[in-house]
Amino acid sequence: MLDRLNEKERRAASAARSGAQQPATVGPVILFTAGGRRFAVEAVQVQEIREGDQGTITRKLKGVVPIDFALQVGLGEGILERLVVLKPGECALAVTGVERMADLPKAVPLPELFRGAERQWYRGLLLLDDEVVPLIRTNYWRKAALVGSRP
Repeated sequence: MLDRLNEKERRAASAARSGAQQPATVGPVILFTAGGRRFAVEAVQVQEIREGDQGTITRKLKGVVPIDFALQVGLGEGILERLVVLKPGECALAVTGVERMADLPKAVPLPELFRGAERQWYRGLLLLDDEVVPLIRTNYWRKAALVGSRP
Protein backbone atom coordinates (compact mmCIF):
# COMPACT_ATOMS: atom_id res chain seq x y z
CA MET A 1 0.00 0.00 0.00
CA LEU A 2 2.80 2.41 0.93
CA ASP A 3 4.57 1.65 -2.38
CA ARG A 4 1.37 2.48 -4.26
CA LEU A 5 1.08 5.84 -2.48
CA ASN A 6 4.73 6.62 -3.16
CA GLU A 7 4.22 5.77 -6.85
CA LYS A 8 1.23 8.16 -7.04
CA GLU A 9 3.27 10.89 -5.35
CA ARG A 10 6.18 10.32 -7.78
CA ARG A 11 3.82 10.55 -10.79
CA ALA A 12 2.18 13.71 -9.44
CA ALA A 13 5.57 15.32 -8.78
CA SER A 14 6.77 14.31 -12.24
CA ALA A 15 3.65 15.79 -13.85
CA ALA A 16 4.07 19.00 -11.87
CA ARG A 17 7.72 19.32 -13.00
CA SER A 18 6.80 18.66 -16.63
CA GLY A 19 4.05 21.30 -16.55
CA ALA A 20 1.29 18.77 -17.31
CA GLN A 21 -2.06 19.96 -16.03
CA GLN A 22 -4.15 17.63 -13.92
CA PRO A 23 -7.97 17.48 -14.15
CA ALA A 24 -9.66 19.70 -11.56
CA THR A 25 -12.33 18.28 -9.27
CA VAL A 26 -15.66 20.01 -9.88
CA GLY A 27 -18.70 18.39 -8.26
CA PRO A 28 -22.29 19.36 -9.14
CA VAL A 29 -22.69 21.80 -12.02
CA ILE A 30 -25.63 23.68 -13.50
CA LEU A 31 -25.93 23.36 -17.27
CA PHE A 32 -27.19 26.36 -19.20
CA THR A 33 -27.49 27.44 -22.83
CA ALA A 34 -26.41 30.69 -24.44
CA GLY A 35 -25.96 31.49 -28.11
CA GLY A 36 -27.09 27.98 -29.06
CA ARG A 37 -24.30 26.35 -27.03
CA ARG A 38 -24.21 24.52 -23.71
CA PHE A 39 -22.06 25.72 -20.80
CA ALA A 40 -21.61 24.71 -17.16
CA VAL A 41 -21.15 26.61 -13.91
CA GLU A 42 -20.31 25.06 -10.54
CA ALA A 43 -23.53 24.82 -8.51
CA VAL A 44 -21.82 26.11 -5.35
CA GLN A 45 -21.07 29.38 -7.21
CA VAL A 46 -24.74 30.08 -8.02
CA GLN A 47 -26.93 32.06 -5.63
CA GLU A 48 -30.18 31.78 -7.58
CA ILE A 49 -31.75 31.49 -11.00
CA ARG A 50 -34.27 34.15 -12.02
CA GLU A 51 -36.75 34.24 -14.88
CA GLY A 52 -37.30 37.35 -16.92
CA ASP A 53 -37.93 38.80 -20.32
CA GLN A 54 -35.51 40.55 -22.67
CA GLY A 55 -36.31 43.99 -21.20
CA THR A 56 -35.93 43.18 -17.51
CA ILE A 57 -32.85 41.04 -17.95
CA THR A 58 -30.77 43.65 -19.77
CA ARG A 59 -31.25 46.25 -17.00
CA LYS A 60 -29.51 46.34 -13.67
CA LEU A 61 -31.82 44.62 -11.15
CA LYS A 62 -31.50 45.63 -7.48
CA GLY A 63 -27.71 45.71 -7.39
CA VAL A 64 -27.22 42.80 -9.81
CA VAL A 65 -25.26 43.55 -12.99
CA PRO A 66 -26.54 41.33 -15.85
CA ILE A 67 -24.06 40.24 -18.51
CA ASP A 68 -25.28 38.93 -21.89
CA PHE A 69 -23.11 35.80 -21.72
CA ALA A 70 -23.49 34.78 -25.40
CA LEU A 71 -22.51 38.26 -26.60
CA GLN A 72 -19.48 38.40 -24.32
CA VAL A 73 -18.08 35.05 -25.50
CA GLY A 74 -18.46 35.96 -29.17
CA LEU A 75 -21.66 34.08 -30.02
CA GLY A 76 -23.72 37.17 -30.85
CA GLU A 77 -26.61 38.59 -28.90
CA GLY A 78 -28.47 35.89 -27.09
CA ILE A 79 -32.14 35.30 -26.43
CA LEU A 80 -32.22 36.22 -22.76
CA GLU A 81 -34.77 34.38 -20.64
CA ARG A 82 -32.94 33.49 -17.42
CA LEU A 83 -30.46 35.07 -15.04
CA VAL A 84 -27.89 32.85 -13.37
CA VAL A 85 -27.01 34.98 -10.34
CA LEU A 86 -23.50 34.25 -9.11
CA LYS A 87 -22.62 34.41 -5.41
CA PRO A 88 -22.56 36.82 -3.59
CA GLY A 89 -25.30 38.24 -5.83
CA GLU A 90 -23.70 41.22 -7.59
CA CYS A 91 -23.31 39.60 -11.01
CA ALA A 92 -25.68 37.57 -13.17
CA LEU A 93 -25.17 35.78 -16.45
CA ALA A 94 -28.09 36.47 -18.80
CA VAL A 95 -28.66 33.21 -20.69
CA THR A 96 -31.24 31.53 -22.90
CA GLY A 97 -32.10 28.68 -20.58
CA VAL A 98 -31.08 26.56 -17.63
CA GLU A 99 -31.23 22.85 -18.39
CA ARG A 100 -30.44 20.86 -15.26
CA MET A 101 -27.90 19.95 -12.64
CA ALA A 102 -25.37 17.23 -13.28
CA ASP A 103 -22.67 15.66 -11.12
CA LEU A 104 -19.40 15.89 -13.01
CA PRO A 105 -16.37 15.00 -10.93
CA LYS A 106 -13.53 16.24 -13.17
CA ALA A 107 -12.82 19.10 -15.54
CA VAL A 108 -10.13 18.62 -18.16
CA PRO A 109 -7.72 21.57 -18.40
CA LEU A 110 -8.11 23.79 -21.46
CA PRO A 111 -6.05 22.57 -24.43
CA GLU A 112 -3.17 24.70 -25.67
CA LEU A 113 -5.34 25.77 -28.64
CA PHE A 114 -7.20 28.04 -26.21
CA ARG A 115 -4.80 30.99 -26.21
CA GLY A 116 -6.97 34.10 -26.12
CA ALA A 117 -9.64 35.50 -23.83
CA GLU A 118 -11.27 32.07 -23.47
CA ARG A 119 -8.47 31.20 -21.02
CA GLN A 120 -9.99 33.81 -18.71
CA TRP A 121 -13.62 32.86 -19.45
CA TYR A 122 -13.34 29.10 -18.91
CA ARG A 123 -11.84 27.00 -16.11
CA GLY A 124 -11.82 23.76 -18.07
CA LEU A 125 -13.83 21.40 -20.25
CA LEU A 126 -16.33 18.72 -19.26
CA LEU A 127 -17.40 15.68 -21.26
CA LEU A 128 -21.15 15.23 -21.05
CA ASP A 129 -23.28 13.00 -23.28
CA ASP A 130 -20.50 12.87 -25.93
CA GLU A 131 -20.36 16.67 -25.98
CA VAL A 132 -17.58 18.94 -24.75
CA VAL A 133 -19.00 21.59 -22.39
CA PRO A 134 -16.94 24.59 -21.21
CA LEU A 135 -16.92 25.14 -17.45
CA ILE A 136 -16.99 28.87 -16.79
CA ARG A 137 -14.53 30.67 -14.50
CA THR A 138 -16.89 32.55 -12.18
CA ASN A 139 -14.22 34.87 -10.73
CA TYR A 140 -13.63 36.40 -14.16
CA TRP A 141 -17.32 37.19 -14.67
CA ARG A 142 -17.64 38.72 -11.19
CA LYS A 143 -14.72 41.03 -11.92
CA ALA A 144 -16.17 41.90 -15.34
CA ALA A 145 -19.42 42.95 -13.66
CA LEU A 146 -17.53 45.27 -11.31
CA VAL A 147 -16.06 47.20 -14.25
CA GLY A 148 -19.36 47.31 -16.12
CA SER A 149 -21.51 44.97 -18.10
CA ARG A 150 -18.82 44.47 -20.77
CA PRO A 151 -15.66 42.55 -19.74
